[in-house]
Amino acid sequence: MGEDASHSQSRAWAEVATGALLRNYRAIRGRAQDKRVIGVVKANAYGHGAVGVARALAGAGCDAFAVISVEEAAELRAAGIRQPLLVLGGVQSADEAARALEQDVEPVISRAEALDWLEAAAARTGRDCRFQLEIDTGMGRLGVRPAELAELLPRLARARRAKLSGVLSHLACADDAASPETPRQRKQFAEAVARLRAAGLTPDWVHLDNSAGVVRGVSPECNAIRPGIALYGVDPTLEGGHAFEPVMSLCARVIHAKTVAAGTPIGYAGAFRAARETRILTLAVGYADGLPRAAGGQASVGVSGRRAPIVGRVSCDLTTVAVPTDDPAQPGDVALVFGRRAGQEVPVADLARAVGTISYEVLVRIGPRVPRIAT
Repeated sequence: MGEDASHSQSRAWAEVATGALLRNYRAIRGRAQDKRVIGVVKANAYGHGAVGVARALAGAGCDAFAVISVEEAAELRAAGIRQPLLVLGGVQSADEAARALEQDVEPVISRAEALDWLEAAAARTGRDCRFQLEIDTGMGRLGVRPAELAELLPRLARARRAKLSGVLSHLACADDAASPETPRQRKQFAEAVARLRAAGLTPDWVHLDNSAGVVRGVSPECNAIRPGIALYGVDPTLEGGHAFEPVMSLCARVIHAKTVAAGTPIGYAGAFRAARETRILTLAVGYADGLPRAAGGQASVGVSGRRAPIVGRVSCDLTTVAVPTDDPAQPGDVALVFGRRAGQEVPVADLARAVGTISYEVLVRIGPRVPRIAT
C-alpha cells in the first residue's frame, strides 16, 4: 500500500493498515447492498497513498475510483489501475480534455464549455469519450443547476463522440442527521435524473451518497455510492457512533530525552516552562511532516502506554512532549501521534479537535517526506 517496511524509520512514518482499509470497505459495501462502489482516492487517498489504496481496493472488487484531477488519474493509470476513473474536478481547458481522453478517464462536467472541449478532442482522435454530469442540488460549488438543465439537454443529446456515462450530485449536510437539506437534495436529484431519462439519455452511473450519505441510508434511485473518508476509518457524522477502523497511524521516533528543572524553557520563545522537574522527550516530527503547529500546548501523543502532552511550540522538524520523571521512554522508542499501535489508540479526531479542524485536514496534510508503510 505504501513503501516497504524496510524503509528507514529513523524519523516519522505512517503505518497504513491494509486489513483495516479492506474491512471498512466491506462494511460500506454491505450497507450499499447491490450498489456499485466508487472509492474516493483523491488527495493521495486522503494522505494514505493513492496507488497502494487503489490497488488494495481493486483487489477487493471496488468498481471504480474518483480523483480530483487528470494528473491524479494519470498516476493511477501508470500504476496499472484499470477500473473506471472519475475526475471530480473536471477539465479546465481543451488541452486537459485531450489528456483526459488519452488517459481513458471520465471527467465530471458542470458547464457546456467543457462538453465542447471533450467533443472536439474526441472528434480529433476519432474515439468516443465518456463523461459524467454533475447536478448542483445544494452544495453550490460545481454542477449544473436544475433550472439550467432544459438548456443543456439538447446539447447533451447532440453530442456525437462525448457520451454521457453518469450523473451525480454531492450532499452538503449529510453529516448532520437533523438537517433538512439531505432529503431535499435527494428529492431534487431524483427529479433531475428523471428529466435526463425522459430526454432519452441513459446514464450508466447514478450516484449521490458520500460516506455520510451511505451511513444514513443509500438513495434508492442511485445504483452506485461514492465513499471517501469512511474508507479510511473516520466517522463521517457529527453525532458519531458509526464505527470504522482507523487505517493510518502516524508514528515518530524519540530522538532525545532529558530531565529538566522547574522553570526550564522549552522550544521557540520559551512558550513552555516546566512547572516542576519534568522529563522532556523530543520527537522527530514537526509541521513539515504534517503535525499542525497549533498542536503545541493543545494535543497529546501516546508514549510508554500513556498519553503525554505536547509542550512548547511544534517546530518544522521537531516536537517536544512532557512525561513524568520516572517515564521509561528512551531515544529510539516510538511515540504514537495518532492511530493505533501496540495496544494503544490516539484517535486522529482528538488531534483535529485540539487544533480546531477536522480529521480530513489532518490526514491529507501528512507530508510527502513521511513514508507510508503497509502493515
